[in-house]
Amino acid sequence: MIMSLGITVNKDKNGMLLAYLTNNMPDIHLRKLLKIIYLIDEHFMKLRGFPLTWFDYYAWAKGPVAPEVYEIKNGAFSEFVSSHRFKDNKCVINSLCDASEVTMNMKSIFSELEVVEIDKLIGMYRSYTADELSDLTHVKDSIWSKVVADNHLVFDVNNRRSDCLIDLKMLFTDQDWRIEIYGDARWDLEFQAKLLSDRNPNHKIQLRVVSPTEREQYRIPAYSPAIP
Repeated sequence: MIMSLGITVNKDKNGMLLAYLTNNMPDIHLRKLLKIIYLIDEHFMKLRGFPLTWFDYYAWAKGPVAPEVYEIKNGAFSEFVSSHRFKDNKCVINSLCDASEVTMNMKSIFSELEVVEIDKLIGMYRSYTADELSDLTHVKDSIWSKVVADNHLVFDVNNRRSDCLIDLKMLFTDQDWRIEIYGDARWDLEFQAKLLSDRNPNHKIQLRVVSPTEREQYRIPAYSPAIP
């Protein structure tokens, strides 16, 4: 699977989010954490038209899963969280970061609205079990259910995963005003990913804010502004 924008652009930001969630919900089972991450992105899609993390989600037996978060069990995001497997084969996740520092960092890298909404969702889902959270994503009209039905997926003991991507835009109708917002936001993230992949790691990137007039001059060399 190709790395998602949640890794190529947002890895450190998402690592801090994982540390924040696990500080607020210590000893959280990995499966529950996977559900909460997805529900956070679904919430932000509905709220403003684009997700918080930009992870890619796939239809697995227990619901939408971001494989890059699932890999916490194998050492992913090791700067932020740790995993421990118990005798019942349950994988439990805890933060490796100081709680006060994480809270301070969250306020600097996420907007005030984002932190408020994240806290609201933590309060809402903290007491849910992983199975109860799976039930939320398995309702008949959920996009997980639509992907499973459209691709005729059948899960059993020996087949718990699929490579069917869950397109979060399926949350919207074709005429929804948030479709355009999502497209613009994704274009911005993909542009950042391109810059990061092409740059020489030994060279710092310096960005300069340009005025609308300057921006048009870059696009159209012969451009002459109506108001200089």
